[in-house]
Amino acid sequence: MKVAIIEPNLVDYTGHSFSFVSELKQGFEELGDKVEVFMPKNSTAPLSGVKVLPRVNRSQASAIRNYSNIILDIFRFARVLRNIQRRFDVLVFTSADDPRTIGGVSLIWTKKPLIFYFHAPELYFNPMRKSLKLLKISNGLRRKPVSFITPVSLEKELIQNDFFKNIRLFPEAPYPLTMPPRLKKLRNCSDYYLGYLGDARKEKNFNKVIELIDAAPEKMGFIIQCNPPRTGYYEPGIKEAVEHIKGLQRDRLFIFENPLPQKEYSKLLNKSSIVWCLYDALQYRDRVSGILLEAWSLGRPVITTSGTWMAKQVEKYGGGIVMDTLEVQEILKAIEKIKADYARFSAEAEAAGRILYEKNNGVALARFIKDIVRK
Repeated sequence: MKVAIIEPNLVDYTGHSFSFVSELKQGFEELGDKVEVFMPKNSTAPLSGVKVLPRVNRSQASAIRNYSNIILDIFRFARVLRNIQRRFDVLVFTSADDPRTIGGVSLIWTKKPLIFYFHAPELYFNPMRKSLKLLKISNGLRRKPVSFITPVSLEKELIQNDFFKNIRLFPEAPYPLTMPPRLKKLRNCSDYYLGYLGDARKEKNFNKVIELIDAAPEKMGFIIQCNPPRTGYYEPGIKEAVEHIKGLQRDRLFIFENPLPQKEYSKLLNKSSIVWCLYDALQYRDRVSGILLEAWSLGRPVITTSGTWMAKQVEKYGGGIVMDTLEVQEILKAIEKIKADYARFSAEAEAAGRILYEKNNGVALARFIKDIVRK
């Protein structure tokens, strides 16, 4: 089978896009398939592929300018996709919620299977915050041979709901990460650091990390990544928090303002004895965290928020503490509880990491996609 993997956000070797795509490519190749990766023209990712997609623009342009750029990119995507679909048996889009990709696909005609990977389908609705992202996107892709896949578990009643009767939706898809090198024996931890990994975002409660650092005793260590998201600029309020943390005078505070190469990121993760996963409960209710998978692959315990996908994993395997509150003193107590019984928490995390890696690797996802195509 000839497979096209299309990732419009694969701009460099940092972040989960690179590890996700490289693992999936390797998975298809191990199963004997021919694979080509399509990425932006300005990508510097060290991955063999074709750089034909519209450039990723990370400038802080006005809303009108950004909207105009997206419209232009949609037509550029459509032109590229017309050529791609002629030469491949299946097209796999690893960022299903990118508006440029969705718009481009809506403009082409094809009978080839189209696989859209949803990292977070966001199927929730309440009076204060609502999101039915999957429904909105599916409406724009009517009469296309589209299958949506997501790593999260979805209730059977939800999938069978009339809203979704015309959507091919496949939950519990593997979430591949570059994990095997991290599955090594963990030595006893004697120098404790809390690690906040990834870009600084509201949904990851970055501001709460700042509160925690301000309230923590001087002997507590912190490793903080605070680079902006892939858009290139911070959300309102986050920039001020980053400046605040940069002005703190603490001996055991290490700050990293830029995305890191995989090797350097792994070192950072390895030094983090406890990993912050206290993310927004609504945003991560049905959203897999690559950070948790990476932390557990090294036997690093986590602290996480109740009601999230991460909380479900901790409740099932151990390897951390689930918090019902973000009150700083309670977080400090949870950290001390893990430190007091670190060997047990770490062993649980390492065991869970091995179990989850068996389900979350490139070969497993490639098989999952091939099975869908055959249906």
